[in-house]
Amino acid sequence: MEEKVIFGTFEEVTFTDVSGEKISEVKTIAKIDTGAFSGVVHAENIFEKDGILGFDLFGDEKLHFETRDFRFRNVRNTHGGVKKRFLVKFGILIEGERFEALFGLDNRSKMKFEMLIGRAFLIKNNVLVDSCRKINLDEEWKQMGEKQ
Repeated sequence: MEEKVIFGTFEEVTFTDVSGEKISEVKTIAKIDTGAFSGVVHAENIFEKDGILGFDLFGDEKLHFETRDFRFRNVRNTHGGVKKRFLVKFGILIEGERFEALFGLDNRSKMKFEMLIGRAFLIKNNVLVDSCRKINLDEEWKQMGEKQ
């Protein structure tokens, strides 16, 4: 039996490449979301023109990328609406282990986490989610946990 990788509910993710192109390492905290099928990462200024997809990773103009290596998929949100989402392959590190996966691009500026990792990634990479495993989050989240 293949050994399982164990993630907590939240994990620090380091981005190492976009569509196979090496980048300066960029970090964020991802929510491991077993309720979501696919993963998504925050991007702004997303455009497609002449077969090229452009976007600002995490809404940062300094992290502007353009690639011809992308796909799109229609995704359904929690309210039942459907929208077109562009998918890009990212190389990431979690707990020192390297993964490559397609993540959707979407504006998550109003969300708590810039990245969600869904079931498709977890299944493909044989990941077990341990909700007791903790990383240090900001004060707001610590206080919410203490109130329960």
